[in-house]
Amino acid sequence: MKTTRILVILAMSVFLLSGCWNRIEINDIAIVTAVGLDLEDDKIRLSLQVAVPSKLGPTSGTTGSGENSTFMISDTGDTLSEAYRHLQGKLSRRIFFSHSRVLIIGEELAKKGVSHILDFYSRFHEPRMNSYIMFTKGKAFEIIKNRPTLESVTAEETRELTKLSVGLSVNIKEFLDMLLTEGLEPVAPQFASEPMEKGGSGSAETDKTQAIIGAAVFKDDKLVGWMNDSQTRGILWLRDEMELGVITVKVPEEKGGGHISTNIIRTETEIVPKIKNGEIKIDVKTTSEMNVMENASELNLDDSKNIDKLQIEIEKEVKDRIQSVLDKSKDDLGTDIFGFGEAVYKKYPKQWNEKYKKDWNERFTELEVSIHPTVYVRRIGLTK
Repeated sequence: MKTTRILVILAMSVFLLSGCWNRIEINDIAIVTAVGLDLEDDKIRLSLQVAVPSKLGPTSGTTGSGENSTFMISDTGDTLSEAYRHLQGKLSRRIFFSHSRVLIIGEELAKKGVSHILDFYSRFHEPRMNSYIMFTKGKAFEIIKNRPTLESVTAEETRELTKLSVGLSVNIKEFLDMLLTEGLEPVAPQFASEPMEKGGSGSAETDKTQAIIGAAVFKDDKLVGWMNDSQTRGILWLRDEMELGVITVKVPEEKGGGHISTNIIRTETEIVPKIKNGEIKIDVKTTSEMNVMENASELNLDDSKNIDKLQIEIEKEVKDRIQSVLDKSKDDLGTDIFGFGEAVYKKYPKQWNEKYKKDWNERFTELEVSIHPTVYVRRIGLTK
């Protein structure tokens, strides 16, 4: 009897199963791989890089195939949502944001403010919060429409370039966290299309390649300036985000001249705030381990005394890089992208809320910061 009841219940359950009622067929959607946003006549221009599925095979979509694996569509609106709806009205397929990897924002729009863009990404369920966010001095749509060099899709090249940690790497969620954190201002990669020579030596043929060439610096949600590539490395040191890099130092002429390049193995940076007589001072302590990558000098690295001298020279270089970005941020831009204020809040929460929070931007420009780099050269290689 019990067996019969179970069979009846199972039979009834089969009729209640609805299957994938909300499934989306790939033939019904336009898959967005990258998003570009610009300001145009006080309106937002939304540019979408859309994949062509039939051209996304292992050998399709490259610059040499003669076929594009993506196409760009673009339209404007008073808001991002309105521009999106205008675009949707021109496409026979539903715009699908869930596979978007990259968000690129043009300079004019970034200077006006990006909080409404982050609002769209945080409210609308399709766009990914882990998409990489980048800024460009030119127009975002110019980058969106570029053709890929190595990958099938330009956005995939952009994502892989960011993952290499050759510069800043910031996704939308991280940018939003920086914007909402007290004592920390947002910073993100500066992206550009750079000329690249094609063909053999002396070839006049050029193409565009993607490059992370610096950093976009913000105060609140507005772009206030740019950092070059060298200064961006200083940002990475201060934010304890340095993973890869090469530091080259010049050997004095009296020791034979030339240069020595070292490869960064690992780094660790600690920001230590101190309050003395009501004034805040910051100690930046950074420790690095490096390997010699190239010795283009006459300096004998088998001698431990020369290793000590090399370490001192590298420490000077690290300090100069950090000091350069500090001076730029304090004197020119007046924005704390390093999280000094956040460090003060964590160590002295009561004093921060009662005294320092309200005028931190002004205090930051006068902040005394001491830099203490320590470098260890671990390996010099097999060549003498």
